[in-house]
Amino acid sequence: MTACSFKKYGTYNYNLSLCKVLEDPRGGFVRVHCHHCRDPMCKAACPAGAIRKDEATGTVTIDQMLCVGCKACTYACPIAIPQMGRGLKIMVKCDLCKGDPECIKVCSSRAIKLVPREEAERLVGDMAARPFAPATAPVGQAVKP
Repeated sequence: MTACSFKKYGTYNYNLSLCKVLEDPRGGFVRVHCHHCRDPMCKAACPAGAIRKDEATGTVTIDQMLCVGCKACTYACPIAIPQMGRGLKIMVKCDLCKGDPECIKVCSSRAIKLVPREEAERLVGDMAARPFAPATAPVGQAVKP
């Protein structure tokens, strides 16, 4: 996920990435990122009106010229995605690299995709319906479902 930090900050630094991959204690890995919600609570909470949703693409973005860095968006987000920008006093979050997500381009396993919301909801529903099987492979190795 360091491709994200390189695109945004010019350095490969996992801590600066706007999306993360964490180890799931039940096995496997979980990607933590902005979901670009249908009705973003971060947008509703922003007192400066800095958060916008593009109705055509579904992308939720923070206008850095309007953001006052109050962190209301982070507190309102169910998964606390917006974070204080490096060296900035404003909030930042994934903006899907303005329509050309770097994480997708560099993912060698093709595990990351950008799909329409309806397809994503169907895929999540399909995964939720399957019984959970904890990973048996060592950390860092892929596990077949």
